[in-house]
Amino acid sequence: MTVRQKATAALIALASACTAAASRAEEITLYSTREAALVEPVVAAFTAASGIRAKIVFVEDSLVKRLVSDGEASLADVLLTIGLDKTTQLSARGLTQAMSSGLIEQAVPANLHGGGAQWVTLAIRPRVVFARNDSALAAIDYEDLVDSKWRGKLCMRSPLHQNNVALVAAYLVHHGEAATEAWLAGLKANLAHKPDGKDNDVIREIAQGVCEIGIGNTVALAQLRDGREGADWRTWAMKVKTVPTTFTGGGTHVNLTGAAIAKHAPHPAGARQFLEFLVTPAAQRIFAAAELEYPVLALAERAPVVAEMGSFIADATPIDQIAARQQAAIALIKKVGFDE
Repeated sequence: MTVRQKATAALIALASACTAAASRAEEITLYSTREAALVEPVVAAFTAASGIRAKIVFVEDSLVKRLVSDGEASLADVLLTIGLDKTTQLSARGLTQAMSSGLIEQAVPANLHGGGAQWVTLAIRPRVVFARNDSALAAIDYEDLVDSKWRGKLCMRSPLHQNNVALVAAYLVHHGEAATEAWLAGLKANLAHKPDGKDNDVIREIAQGVCEIGIGNTVALAQLRDGREGADWRTWAMKVKTVPTTFTGGGTHVNLTGAAIAKHAPHPAGARQFLEFLVTPAAQRIFAAAELEYPVLALAERAPVVAEMGSFIADATPIDQIAARQQAAIALIKKVGFDE
């Protein structure tokens, strides 16, 4: 092979390598704890808008374990998680990187960002009081749930489930340890029976008259109302309403679906572009509708069954502060023997 032939071959090889790299850059990888079918609609919309493909990898078990195991060889660009506990755990373990984006900062309320821009909320799940449609209860504070008028009339799932742990942690941030312990004791005294089941069961028991009020996520009620769990569940759900619920002088406690850019993301620019797309009004409508959550953008269109439940203004307490009190919340729940 002549020198010219060798040079030509080298240029061809270089061009081929650059083409392959460009092709790879046009596809990002999403590690999601939400099933792929629920993410595919918004991914398809992103690809149509940007030309960038997104491969969805459903991680049913521990996302943290998967990322630690993969290490620097991880293919993950975007991390999608459900629950403030799992979302904030990623940044606490150093598995995310900062997303520098003025668009995201402006679109999403500051309390729903992670410290150091390590993650962002994409949709919210208000945790509120439920009651029968014929109940005269029009609004309530979380603090009032311990009122003796609710003695034997309150239903809820185990307080050690992460949704309730987050609520107790938020109460800790608002009121401190002594007041939270007293609140938990008051909730326990008002229970109709030992906590069990899911939020779905709380809704069913309210409809059946086992209890007058209960605590649950709006997502549970919306999903039962839309019929995806079957006709019986829909019948019970249609007898139950959400009650506007706030901290005294504050807003409604919310859990979340969040996202972050992976620490070793091969395509961080593409990952940031994807997250910026997810906080646009059109994408918010698609993303939140999949699980019947509330869009994090207040002006984004809601699914009809979600809109019917009313509006909730998220409490202004930073999510990172709530996450930091989760272990203290668990300790207090166990201390008062809530599940006993």
